[in-house]
Amino acid sequence: MSRESNGYSSLLSFLAGAAIGAGVALLFAPQSGKETRKKIKETSEKVVDEVKAAAENAIESVKSFVEGAKAGLKKEAKELKEDIETTARKK
Repeated sequence: MSRESNGYSSLLSFLAGAAIGAGVALLFAPQSGKETRKKIKETSEKVVDEVKAAAENAIESVKSFVEGAKAGLKKEAKELKEDIETTARKK
């Protein structure tokens, strides 16, 4: 799971860097204030959407991992119970 966490962290870092870079580029662009504010708004909305999508993907990954772990634990518990019952019958 740490590999997924690192990927999520890297994605958020990339998106934050992209947002900062876009903001700096817009501030130095030769446009009117109105045009610049419009572009900043559009860029920030895009970044927010991308972060939301990344968060949703991370949540789905965690849910999938938990479900897989539950299934594995149930299987192991069943096998352990069967082993205990088999051992008890032999005595």
